[in-house]
Amino acid sequence: MKKVSSKESMPKPFLRWAGGKTYLVPFLRSLVPPDVNRGTYWEPFLGAGSLFFALQPPRAVLADRNADLIACFRAVREHPDLILRHLQAYAARTSEEYYYAARARYNKSMDSTAKSAMFIYLNKTCFNGIWRVNKKGEFNVPYGHKKPPALPSRAELLSASAALRSAELRAGDFREVLKEAEAADFIYLDPPYPPLNKTAYFTHYTQEGFGVDSQIAVAKIATLLDKRGCRVLISNADTEFIRSLYDGFQILERGVTRWIRTDGKRYQADEILVLNYDIAA
Repeated sequence: MKKVSSKESMPKPFLRWAGGKTYLVPFLRSLVPPDVNRGTYWEPFLGAGSLFFALQPPRAVLADRNADLIACFRAVREHPDLILRHLQAYAARTSEEYYYAARARYNKSMDSTAKSAMFIYLNKTCFNGIWRVNKKGEFNVPYGHKKPPALPSRAELLSASAALRSAELRAGDFREVLKEAEAADFIYLDPPYPPLNKTAYFTHYTQEGFGVDSQIAVAKIATLLDKRGCRVLISNADTEFIRSLYDGFQILERGVTRWIRTDGKRYQADEILVLNYDIAA
């Protein structure tokens, strides 16, 4: 196996995820407790896993309701070279026509590893890295007109695979996953944000969607985790409703630039970081 240089081997997200936190990682790292590795790291809204890859904790439980996403992470961990071969085959044929044919194939049936590679291909070639499904659970995001798609290299897949060997991967609801979190564990909660307007539709990462009741459930589990002695960090949109859910928690503000608009233009949005512990000086 080819040796990978230290620069190349730094793990990073291999997916482009709507709402992903790559841009926010330096700030998030400044908020993470210095003794974060004293317990288990939990991330039940995994997405692209930006903070996990930045921290590389020795013990982690990574989860998401999106079973295909978790299957993709497992495939990258166990079969990075096979994933690469599939991606190279997809990249050789990429076009708008091929994208829609691949999307239709993905929504029917495929071999598990090939499907996980297709998950990456579709993610990298769809509009704005959005993962949205309809009520039948079918991926339905249009083509993103990116030529060529920025698919992960072999070095990137190998480094991601190595980092993921310290993690347990679970497909499931955050409430079930976090039942096992214990005192001193660190939990990063990054749920889908509430839509900014009535026409926004970017909460449909799974068939079930993620509405008001789900946001309330996140706040409730954060309170339970706090009582259990866990350290909790939460990212969310800065709205009056979201703020009202976290009375008694410390709230930090953070302005960000986002791309999630149907016209592809940037817009300014405010986020908050909610935490239940003191930040190291």
